[in-house]
Amino acid sequence: MVDLAPMARSPAKREERRQQILLCARDAFAEHGYQAVTVDDVVARARIARGTFYLYFDDKRAVLDALVDDFLRRIGSCIVGIDIGHGRDSPREQLRQNVERITRMALSDPAMVKVALRDATGLDPAFDAKIRSFYEALRTLIGESLSEGQQNGIVRAGDRAVMVSIGLGGLKELVLDAVTGELARTPEQLVDELMRFLDQGLLVAGRANRVRSTPPRA
Repeated sequence: MVDLAPMARSPAKREERRQQILLCARDAFAEHGYQAVTVDDVVARARIARGTFYLYFDDKRAVLDALVDDFLRRIGSCIVGIDIGHGRDSPREQLRQNVERITRMALSDPAMVKVALRDATGLDPAFDAKIRSFYEALRTLIGESLSEGQQNGIVRAGDRAVMVSIGLGGLKELVLDAVTGELARTPEQLVDELMRFLDQGLLVAGRANRVRSTPPRA
């Protein structure tokens, strides 16, 4: 199907077409692997002219970057800093909410989980640097939260760097196994089991479940 007047489209229509290309490319990457997919494959799936593709993206790699950037942004938006002095939700409940948001978001887009966290890993130094930068930001955020939790007796004593590695690695493998069918569980079951693991190995239960109206004194 040839798109005769792509430049005459309204901004809303242009964004709709851009999203169409992205979604078709995402599905193709997830099904066949990024390396095996060509621009022609994306064009055929989107049912557009090849020239229309290049009005929106310079090449296949630009599409991958747009998809992964959006996916990492959505993951980051799921994570909210834990407020020790929260007047309604305990630190454990806030942690559970973070885990649940990440899990549900990942399971709602299994194709991007496969593309971003498995298939495109090791693509090239620039892409690896993008993923590494994202993980480094997560490590810093989680490490700071663990430090505050240890200072307030909510998190067990231990090597925070090791705790961060176990937490990030475990969550990554959890969502990957869930979307690839290795773990046939509902989001609720996955969150329950992960929280049970954290309760037994990371949190000090009595303190982690306590709601404080004001922050504790130093």
